[in-house]
Amino acid sequence: MKPLSIQIVPAQPGFVTVIDFDDVKKVELGEPVIAWRIETHSVEKSDDVFSSCIAITVDGDAVSNCIGVQNPDNTVTVFEESTYASLAELQTNRYPNA
Repeated sequence: MKPLSIQIVPAQPGFVTVIDFDDVKKVELGEPVIAWRIETHSVEKSDDVFSSCIAITVDGDAVSNCIGVQNPDNTVTVFEESTYASLAELQTNRYPNA
């Protein structure tokens, strides 16, 4: 579906991608986020719209196993899931027996 609009917004310093290495059951920090791409789409058969926010790094879009970002306050937001107090809490929650 073609977006209604695409905007690129600079990221505030301190956002870092969070990468999930499910083969070794580990989450780690990736690259700093330098900008956000905000895409707005129409909802089929509706007057509603929805927007998605995609992290952009110096290499372009975040890698495919990027699951979220570490925020400047060191909390971790996992896209479309939840926010965790730290990377360690996410690791324990996601892979409790690792």
